[in-house]
Amino acid sequence: MLPFIARARTLGLSMALATAGLGVVATVPASAVAGPTKWDIQVGAGNEVDTGLNRFYPSDITIHRGDTVSFGWGGFHTVTFNPPATKSILDYLGPGGFSPGPLDSAGKFVSGVPLGPPSAELPHFNVLIDVPAGKYHFQCMLHQFMHGSITVKSGTLPRTNDENITLANAQIAADTKRATALDARLTRHASATDGQALVGAGDKVAEFVKFYPTSITVRVGDALTFKDGDLHEPHTVTFGPVPGDPRDPAFGVFPSGPGNPNAYDGTSPLSSGFLFHQSQYNYWNLKVSAVSAAVPRTEFSVTFAKPTMPGNVINFYCALHGALLPNGDVVGMSGHITVLPASDD
Repeated sequence: MLPFIARARTLGLSMALATAGLGVVATVPASAVAGPTKWDIQVGAGNEVDTGLNRFYPSDITIHRGDTVSFGWGGFHTVTFNPPATKSILDYLGPGGFSPGPLDSAGKFVSGVPLGPPSAELPHFNVLIDVPAGKYHFQCMLHQFMHGSITVKSGTLPRTNDENITLANAQIAADTKRATALDARLTRHASATDGQALVGAGDKVAEFVKFYPTSITVRVGDALTFKDGDLHEPHTVTFGPVPGDPRDPAFGVFPSGPGNPNAYDGTSPLSSGFLFHQSQYNYWNLKVSAVSAAVPRTEFSVTFAKPTMPGNVINFYCALHGALLPNGDVVGMSGHITVLPASDD
């Protein structure tokens, strides 16, 4: 959460960002190190432009004690074993979230994040598993539904690493196909809905980092309600430049002006603050963070005070996943609004 997400998502992900469109299916490469003692798991998938698949591929594997699991990055996530109750999501989004293995005791804290030069392929997070027989859980600390497990046993294993890779690629293909259909349904539904817009959307795996719709028409005096539909990451609805210091952990968390959402003039800076759900507040453990006072909110309404001039629009964007350019244009997770005169004018 917070602006660290926006920076961290782009850190070292230029290869993924260059792959635009839902139709491209990422595949899990075989590990460069041969042999039966190294196992591959891909951490997420998607195009890293506006669609994420927040799942471990595969999410459950069985190995021998002494084997190594190689986690390859398919988006910005963490791989975390045994997260301490004293840490919040803010502790994981940067170098402080890195705690290398081995996993050599059942309750040991081990965590990796995808850090590296933007122009280079990110190194895998390799974890030596040196624990007795049993099941050991790991998770992504940002995405609340993203969990996996490693079962350690002796004797014959149910699948080889190559079979796991085949399974992972099939799961990615299936999730991509399902995400494509869901995105199309959301787009059709948004085009037929007046007075409302979705701020992100998805299900427990697919995440769409976009507004539905991106082009909106309203009338003066009518409320436009933005509803957060993303259970994975926070978003904002922001008009104009965001005041404050991006280095401040509280940057963007709370609603800010001076724009008046009840009679918005279309030019003054205005932000919803972060929109997120109670389940996200709990999962991110924000109660122990610097922004513990943040209140989960999932809606933000704006009523426009005057119509836009012919040919003009009011731009808006998410401060985490989009940007306002110096010339006033918006990019990334963004959209625009045309305001018509009131119906009785």
